[in-house]
Amino acid sequence: MTDNLEPDAAGALIVGFAGTTAPDHLRRAVADGLGGVILFTRNVTGPEQVLALTQSLRAERPDVIIGIDHEGGEFSHLGPANPFPLSSPRTLGDLDDVDLTRASARDAAATLASLEIDLMLAPSIDVNSNPANPIISTRAFGTTPELVARHGVAFIEGVHEAGIVPCLKHFPGHGDVATDSHLDLPRVDRSIEAVHAVELLPFKAAIAAGAEVIMSAHIVFSVYDDLPATLSHRILTGLLRDELGFDGVITTDALEMGAITKNQSIEEATVVSIRAGADLAMIAIGAADPQGLTKHIVDAVGNGSLSAERVADAARRVRALAKSLGERKRQTTFDGAAVREVGDRVVAGQTFPALGGTPYVIDLTQGLHPAWHPYFSGLPEIFKRLAPGSDGVVLRDQHLLSEKEAALFEDHPTADEQSDDALARAAAAAKDRPLVIAVQDAGRTPWIREALAFLLQDRRDDVFVLCTGIPEDQALVPAGVPSATTSGRNVIVLEAVARALTRSA
Repeated sequence: MTDNLEPDAAGALIVGFAGTTAPDHLRRAVADGLGGVILFTRNVTGPEQVLALTQSLRAERPDVIIGIDHEGGEFSHLGPANPFPLSSPRTLGDLDDVDLTRASARDAAATLASLEIDLMLAPSIDVNSNPANPIISTRAFGTTPELVARHGVAFIEGVHEAGIVPCLKHFPGHGDVATDSHLDLPRVDRSIEAVHAVELLPFKAAIAAGAEVIMSAHIVFSVYDDLPATLSHRILTGLLRDELGFDGVITTDALEMGAITKNQSIEEATVVSIRAGADLAMIAIGAADPQGLTKHIVDAVGNGSLSAERVADAARRVRALAKSLGERKRQTTFDGAAVREVGDRVVAGQTFPALGGTPYVIDLTQGLHPAWHPYFSGLPEIFKRLAPGSDGVVLRDQHLLSEKEAALFEDHPTADEQSDDALARAAAAAKDRPLVIAVQDAGRTPWIREALAFLLQDRRDDVFVLCTGIPEDQALVPAGVPSATTSGRNVIVLEAVARALTRSA
């Protein structure tokens, strides 16, 4: 074993932590050579706090890589430190203007650069070819590889213009799954030819465009291996390195996800992923123990299950990236023009009836999830801010009527006569008022489809359906009911829609 083994082992790790200031153990790990730190919503309260946090980490070692998930829409952990949130990738893909995508990415990256964050864990260049996909949804630019490829390249260019680094994810592709890898291990059974034609096409374009960091997927691609890509030497080294020619940094997705930990420990997965070809093993939980993980890697070299040369190679790639980041000129100014243009074009490209200033808004949306962290409470908040006479409710997860409650509501009971069912109470509150129903990924969510059908059963006038998830949901809206899509939940885009709907006739 070499004298460099311990700092090399630390250099192959990127970890999360709890709290809004850097704990002592994390600061010591950074000083000792930790490769990177990843921030989450739990670490963010505002721009001044985030900047103080990142500066405290750089005081320990200036070249530590600091990253954050920042894909757009609800898929960002920057929250209250973000004055001009990035549009959802699907919104950008639907507009299909690569210049607008490039400008949007540049503004988003400049936001991070202003906070001394230098690794933007975005974009997702997965092809959302399966509308039942429970985890990608509007994180993808679209459903075809060619569209995803051209917007992925434009996004890379925009991030580079701001002087920081994008991370392309999730290799080889997360778009055609029906299982959420946060919970269990997805499997894709397709031919090599099909994988190259769909999943790999955007990654090939990204590599040609100068991609420097690629994140692995916790997915089994059976034509290559029985192991998930994150743990597969055949995929990370054989396919990504040797066949596709990628020479940048490979980071894993978070190793605490269910797809990995259902079969092995985080510590075991750390070693296996580095052995497979990963340069950064990501452990994103607040309780991550960088010192313990470093020791586990060192011990693995000692017992022969991991080579010191592979650890040194991983650390070398990470240090080369960090050195490159230190030499770049950062753009730290942004004015939100790109996302405002997205909002204006979403409204201009569709028809929005004038419902007046007092609509009731029922927001049927997905439950909270580790991958997305809404930075606003829901659509009623937005409508009430712009039209104080409006009101509404946000319904997440299961909100179904029992048979008894459905029968009661058909007779139009007063609110006092109803049960405590949230959907029934919302429908009663909307009676005799213009109604906006928002749905998010209804196509893969039975309770949202059923709730939409219930709410529309006696209404065709003064009602509007807004699809805030994938635009394929519009096919579920009955003929004659006006609808539109935002293809994601970006607050500035939704504000533009709310202004259009609450205008006077």
